Amino acid sequence: MRKFKGLVVSLSAAAMLALAAAPVYAEETETVTEAQAAEESTSTAVVNADDSISSSDSETLADYASETISLITTMSDAELDEIVNPPSLLSVPPKYSVAAVESWLEVRDELGAYVAAKEHDISADSTTITIESTCDFENGEGLVTIILDRETLTPDSITFAEQNSSLGKTMQEAALNTVMGIGIVFLVLLFLSFLISQFKHIAKLEEKMTKKNAPQAPKAAPAPAAPVAAPAPVEEEVADDGELVAVIAAAIAAAEGTTTDGFVVRSIKKSNRNKWQRA
Repeated sequence: MRKFKGLVVSLSAAAMLALAAAPVYAEETETVTEAQAAEESTSTAVVNADDSISSSDSETLADYASETISLITTMSDAELDEIVNPPSLLSVPPKYSVAAVESWLEVRDELGAYVAAKEHDISADSTTITIESTCDFENGEGLVTIILDRETLTPDSITFAEQNSSLGKTMQEAALNTVMGIGIVFLVLLFLSFLISQFKHIAKLEEKMTKKNAPQAPKAAPAPAAPVAAPAPVEEEVADDGELVAVIAAAIAAAEGTTTDGFVVRSIKKSNRNKWQRA
């Protein structure tokens, strides 16, 4: 067991040297502060391990995980860039180191600065040892997964992932989604209202187009002038008045010296005045 613990400790030192392939110059006070922070986070973190892993081994693995996480997350941009893009062929870091740094860069803006490790879940099978560390970051919780080869005790992979957002961030995102949803609904309603209000114009436009495209009716030919009616012949007025007939008959009888029994008045015609004047 002591041999296993010694190998893990050696592994921790080797991993830190590989991740810091380029020379790292820091002030002594900063180094002491980081070491104290890593030690405090390890001592307060909860360690859960399989029954096949002893308590001393699980504590050693938890210390290794905390130190590795702290080492990666506290590197400067220049140091991270030297690992991803090594300046020399002689200082090329292991592939898992490059993958670990790239994974951290992907979630660094979302997680923020590393605070401390909260819990380590350690499990082992016939080929690998898996350490899942739940850590507190500035903007929420993150999950760091470290997979070690059981025979060589070298890392196969180190990945960072955003686990749970902080309550404030979650509420902010929920409020933003709500405002966006309400805004979209109102915009759709306004668009529908505008569309409905244009129906009357569409009907008028359709009516105009129908009139424009309708064939024009031929112009009616002018009606022929009505013939001038010939003046109706003037009919002679026939007097049917019985009294007038009797008076005329009596006058004729007196002029002739006879009675009205000797003649019958058949008709009365208007005489030309000139003839009377001649008489």
